[in-house]
Amino acid sequence: MITTSWGGTRRTAPSLAVAAALLTGLTACAGSAGYTTPKSLCDRTVDPDLLKPLLPDGEKVKAEQQAVGDPTTSKCVVTVDGSNALYVNEYRDQNYLDVQKEQQKTSADRNPQPSGTSENAVITDDAYVSLSPCPERGSKSNYILRITRAVPLDQARKQRSELEKFATAYRPEGLRAMGCR
Repeated sequence: MITTSWGGTRRTAPSLAVAAALLTGLTACAGSAGYTTPKSLCDRTVDPDLLKPLLPDGEKVKAEQQAVGDPTTSKCVVTVDGSNALYVNEYRDQNYLDVQKEQQKTSADRNPQPSGTSENAVITDDAYVSLSPCPERGSKSNYILRITRAVPLDQARKQRSELEKFATAYRPEGLRAMGCR
């Protein structure tokens, strides 16, 4: 028996309550995505648990390397059901640049803040940008990682920390794949 908000009582069926709790638990674990979160994006190993919160629900996820004709650039577009969800852009052999100052100029409306994941990294409402030395390519070579979400800003703002965690885990893999380590 439970007491209702108006002071009455009613009986509950324990098996129905248990079934509802189990169903809720299963839905929360499986999510409403009909796909398995990938373990790699464009030949880069990723942690699916860190990627999953950045992708919308859907049936099919696909990561495609975009041809740019330049070995110093990698552009990967992640789609869910044919709609863009995430862009992972990497640039090698770049000159030094203060990404915080650059983002203040170009994305001031997106609340750029120092990331703390690297000495030269910024998190904004919808993107992560970092610059890291690329010593294997010379003392003045740098690697830039830019990961951008393709979601409404109000949704992206709520997931800044998830984007930052994913980017932090991705960066070493990107550095290796781009020949910087």
